[in-house]
Amino acid sequence: MFRIQIYLIIFLSLVVGNSVWAQKNWTLTQCISYAIENNINLKEYEILEKISLEDVRQSRRNMLPGISASTSAGLNFGRSIDPNTNAYVDTEFFNNSYGLSSSIAVFNGFRIQNRIQYQKFKQQASEYLRTNATDNLAFEITIAFFDVVYYKGMLEIAKEQVEASELNLKTTERKTELGLKAKTDLLEMRANLEQEELNKIQIENAVQTATLRLKQLMNYVSRDEMNLVDEAPLVYSEEVNQPQQLFDQFTTWSPYYRSIEANLKATEKVLSLSRSELYPSVWASGSFNTGFYETNTDELGNTIRFSEQFKNNRNQYLGASLSIPIFNRWAGRSDVKKAKLEIERAKTNLEDEKQKMFFEMVNNLTELEAMHKEYKQYVKRSEVDELAYRAADRKFQQGLIDINDYYIAKNRLANTQSQVLRSRTQWEIKMKILEFYKGQRFWEEEESVQ
Repeated sequence: MFRIQIYLIIFLSLVVGNSVWAQKNWTLTQCISYAIENNINLKEYEILEKISLEDVRQSRRNMLPGISASTSAGLNFGRSIDPNTNAYVDTEFFNNSYGLSSSIAVFNGFRIQNRIQYQKFKQQASEYLRTNATDNLAFEITIAFFDVVYYKGMLEIAKEQVEASELNLKTTERKTELGLKAKTDLLEMRANLEQEELNKIQIENAVQTATLRLKQLMNYVSRDEMNLVDEAPLVYSEEVNQPQQLFDQFTTWSPYYRSIEANLKATEKVLSLSRSELYPSVWASGSFNTGFYETNTDELGNTIRFSEQFKNNRNQYLGASLSIPIFNRWAGRSDVKKAKLEIERAKTNLEDEKQKMFFEMVNNLTELEAMHKEYKQYVKRSEVDELAYRAADRKFQQGLIDINDYYIAKNRLANTQSQVLRSRTQWEIKMKILEFYKGQRFWEEEESVQ
């Protein structure tokens, strides 16, 4: 009996736990945080950043001397050269050699130092690109989030339309039976109800599509329904009429522009690397070699022991080399010219991106102001259309207006409500963009408050 109670408790806890998870409310911040943790594309950026960091570390290691070791062993047959005496012998013998060598660049036109700086700038660009990808994902989630909010709001409006039509249809059916309403009105109401049912089905499909898009961006693999909660109050700021000041502020911290600037600096280091190919290079090197030869014998003809030969056959080498580029078919100077052109290209690209961003910012600020006015006007119109619909409904029930006038008022109210919902969601997105322009990652701030 006790064991059965334990199993029952476990079963109930699992059922309740799954039910709670399925009914979990998702705020915009939670959706973005989940996406940042699980989005597959972001993981690729993280890998690329780790690769660039390893490139930086390796460029620093290139300042160390290179060391290599070698060994060989062989068995000679027939007529061959004795590696000990360089004389021809006709006997079979075994030989074994060992070597250790090292080299280091004393001077190579500061190529290694420039390579280190180049990899540092590339690593910074990679880091900024990952941050920028995170920001882009946050706004993709924001748009997808409000798409779901919008379509769910539209679905509520459609349900209210259907419920009102069903109620009126029942009333009209009774009045038609009593001879108080024409059958044409009844048929018209049935036709409109079927159209509203179709509209509701289409919106339900749009909700499913928008929700699937949001889950895909979040990499949220679950069939549970997502209950989205839009709790952020809308506060319109009047201090958004200086796009140039906002643009100057944005470009100083924007990870996207910082990545372009880092790539520009990396391109400048490519020029330094190309110039270093025109300078002489000095290398220092050294080596240690020894070996064992079966043909190396003592006065009695016995092969000298391995330990003695390893000691006696040692030879060391220390040296330096100087390489001066004299003529390489102008390839080096051509690389310098192309590197300069790449710098000009990178600068042009930076200015072009800034110009695009400035006009995009001006357009967003203009749309924000227009949407604020539009939303307020639609709210006022919605209140008026609500009163007009209620009046039309009473008049229709009393037979004072025909069915066409009734549906004109009814559809006008539904259209106005949908416009209120549309303008509000678009306004919220624009407000989030404005916050981002000001250097505020709204999803991080809301998360820290929680």
